[in-house]
Amino acid sequence: MTDISAMQDWGLGETFQPQDSRDLVSSKTMVKRWREKSQGSDNSVYAVMESHYKIIEDFQTLFRTVRERITSVDADQAARYTQLESTLPQQAPATAKIFSWPGL
Repeated sequence: MTDISAMQDWGLGETFQPQDSRDLVSSKTMVKRWREKSQGSDNSVYAVMESHYKIIEDFQTLFRTVRERITSVDADQAARYTQLESTLPQQAPATAKIFSWPGL
């Protein structure tokens, strides 16, 4: 970004010499703003990317925490189920039922 900001001619009309009352103010303004964004203003590319990086880290932390909590609850529930199942009385297997269609 620093190399880009150092370019003398961006090819947007920023070097246009005013003629009478005509000037390409917008091209000069755009180049000025883009130079500021690339050189390190509060709204520079680096500041914006750093902000996005921080947000991504926060999301990763959030999802990691959610995963750990869900896994913990699942493990606790599985242990409770296993413990309850081990205390059930033994029963004979259910008898097989054969379904038939009326009239056959």
